[in-house]
Amino acid sequence: MAKQRLPKRELASSAPLSPQEKLQAQLNSLLKQEKYRQALEEIRKAQRTQPDVKFTPSEAEIWLLRGKQEFQKGDLKQADPSLRQALGLGLLGESHYWLAKTLLAANRLDAAIALIRPAFEAGTLPKDYSICYAKLLLLQGDTAAVEQLLSQQSKRFPAAQQHWLRGVLALKAEQPDVALAAFQKLKRPVTPGDRPAIWQVYTQQILKNWDAAAAQLGLKSSAQWAFSFGRPAYTEHPLLHRLALLQHLETGEPPMEQILFNQTNPAFSGTAEVAHILSLLEDLGKNNSHEAAHAMLRLDRRSSKFPEVAVLRPALLAMAGEQSMTQGEVNCAAEFWQLLQQEQPFEPQLAVNLMKVLDLNEDYQALQRLLTRIIKWLEQDFKQNPQSWSDDRRKATLSYAHCRLADTWMALGKQRAALGELQTAERIDPQSPEAIGRRGLIAVLEERHDEATQLLTQALEGGCRTEEIYSVLVDTWKTLGNSAAALEVRRRFGKKFGDLNPEADVEVLPWVEALSTRSYPLFSHLVESHSAQAGSKLSSPLRACQIFVEAVEGEPNSGGNVSLNQAQAVPEWEALLQGLAAPEQVQTVEAIALSLVLFAKREKGIAALISQYTVKLIALGDQQPAARTANLVVLALKERDSKKLQLPLQSYLGIQPQPGNALAEIQLRVRRFANNAQAQVLRPFIETALGKEPQNPLLLLAQATTYPAYSPSYEKFRQEGFEIARRIQDKSLQAFREEEAFLTAQEAQEFLPDLDAFNPMGMGNIDKLLEDMIRKMFGSKMSPAELQRMLPELKRMVMNDMPSFGSEDDEDDSFGFGFPSGGLPSRPGRRKRK
Repeated sequence: MAKQRLPKRELASSAPLSPQEKLQAQLNSLLKQEKYRQALEEIRKAQRTQPDVKFTPSEAEIWLLRGKQEFQKGDLKQADPSLRQALGLGLLGESHYWLAKTLLAANRLDAAIALIRPAFEAGTLPKDYSICYAKLLLLQGDTAAVEQLLSQQSKRFPAAQQHWLRGVLALKAEQPDVALAAFQKLKRPVTPGDRPAIWQVYTQQILKNWDAAAAQLGLKSSAQWAFSFGRPAYTEHPLLHRLALLQHLETGEPPMEQILFNQTNPAFSGTAEVAHILSLLEDLGKNNSHEAAHAMLRLDRRSSKFPEVAVLRPALLAMAGEQSMTQGEVNCAAEFWQLLQQEQPFEPQLAVNLMKVLDLNEDYQALQRLLTRIIKWLEQDFKQNPQSWSDDRRKATLSYAHCRLADTWMALGKQRAALGELQTAERIDPQSPEAIGRRGLIAVLEERHDEATQLLTQALEGGCRTEEIYSVLVDTWKTLGNSAAALEVRRRFGKKFGDLNPEADVEVLPWVEALSTRSYPLFSHLVESHSAQAGSKLSSPLRACQIFVEAVEGEPNSGGNVSLNQAQAVPEWEALLQGLAAPEQVQTVEAIALSLVLFAKREKGIAALISQYTVKLIALGDQQPAARTANLVVLALKERDSKKLQLPLQSYLGIQPQPGNALAEIQLRVRRFANNAQAQVLRPFIETALGKEPQNPLLLLAQATTYPAYSPSYEKFRQEGFEIARRIQDKSLQAFREEEAFLTAQEAQEFLPDLDAFNPMGMGNIDKLLEDMIRKMFGSKMSPAELQRMLPELKRMVMNDMPSFGSEDDEDDSFGFGFPSGGLPSRPGRRKRK
């Protein structure tokens, strides 16, 4: 290959550097890094062998740079000789200025004047720096000397310096209007770091010209945009920032929370500290200890400017934690009390309060450390103050602490540690209700339900204070299908855990809820969902509905009914009924009959099948009165002609102690399953009964349900009945609650898309589904044109609120008790603060 020639530029760059060029390159690199001491050492080395070596900047200028750097770092002892070196090398003016500034910072005003006066009088002080001498005289209080300088040697001062001096002299003479006129002539700083605006704003504030001062500071929103990047003028200099704080103190405007800070400039640290103190004091004045504590925590604890803050700190943190809790700001309460607990000697009551906060905040790492410390403190206090602890109290307290620690270890996924703490609690107090309750939780997880309910009940009877024990026992009974037992637990123990009125709750059995939908797709969906949740503990009525769903063939017709494989369903129903006691048979037969009446096509054999199960209900009626009611409900749903119901109704009502209430209860059950037309079938009988009992609230509610919901007649009868029930506190109030819950469920169902059409895994037709939902929600409240115009925005709103179907990350654990997987319960999830 032919040799490539290097470009001339590269050949030139490869030539060796001269000693002077090497020195200059070294100096450039060191100066760029602000390594002025090393730069001066390199100069001295070079001057030993090359006394006439040339370089830039000069040695004096580098000494000046070094002195300024040392001054800015607060190293005044080093800055003084460095600046004197620059002065000695002939760099006048700026060296005078920085050396005088250094002497002032060291509280050596006389030395600063002794430095500047000879230079001024000898005429060696550059004209631009004459102001240094005048400023030093003003600091000394010698205004007469300054006035003499202005009158006799005014030519020694540039025009801007003269304006400034006249302004300051006018302020000292208490002539702020004259001072303002002088300061307003300033267009540039008279010394480095000064700003004409500082003096102008200060004078405006002396004159009480608050609006003018605010405008110049940029405290008014309209003024803020006049500055670069929209930042107000007061953020450009620490003294302007202090004037902004003074403006706030005098006028209250702007609020402290709106005042901005220059976070990147260390020069502003002092004003930021003052601002935080002001915020603290203002918040305390408003009894807002919460925000006052935040302001206090923004202060640097190493600062000694405000020693009173250190004295105030413990009490303020304690009060702020309490106020934060009352405001629901759990994160803030945790922050305040954790700091207090770390900084102060151990305080048991604070530790108990902090336990609650960390628990609510789900900060289990911190809770584990706190509980460990509490246990150690308890053990020490038992030894040091045995007279304060009875044996029972000692065991109960320590056992409870170990149980809480077990909960916390489990929440952290440490199952072995959790079980070890539980065993420790049991050794301390084998009869501890807290430990017994946690053994019950373990039994629930292992599906030993009989043992679990016994242990959980025993724990609550023994005085267990843990809410999870109570809620898990209630949920376990519900899972087992024993709503009566769940209600009894709530009645016995609910008050202790804030469950004050269990009777007011509306609980609908899963099979009744499914049949109440009046829609086969939703019915089948709920049956499958409830069946999956119940698992092996599936109730008999729900199993009857499941058999119906499993025997369905094909799709629903236009009326929503389906074909049933009777040969498959009937044997399974009969087998199901054979093993049931009479009370369970009633609900199961009713569920079978209602499934057939509501959802089966009227194909051959269906009518006979319905009659077969109504006969079973009649037969059961001799032993179980509920069977006779169930039979009448089925008949009222099947028959279109009221006359066909007259004889069975009269026969039933004739033996009832309260025939009006008995009739109303039948109607209220019928309305759950009937469409509007079928719900009217009992209206003639109800009207007759109301003629005898016009003030019966239950009958009035029943009459209301024979009309479409929210129609004028419905509202009239429902409201009339409700007012009577409320006035006399009748038991029928529960029926009104159930009616309200039923209507709410129906409305929610109306807004749901068609489950057959809704495919969450493929959302291709989402626009149509959303449009249908929106029309149901808003169609009657908007004109078609208005609805069409707003549909795009409404779709966007609905989409933002839709759940993420198919995601497993947000699902609760399979038990539904708030347990972490595999063991004892964590605390229930709570909302956090942002």
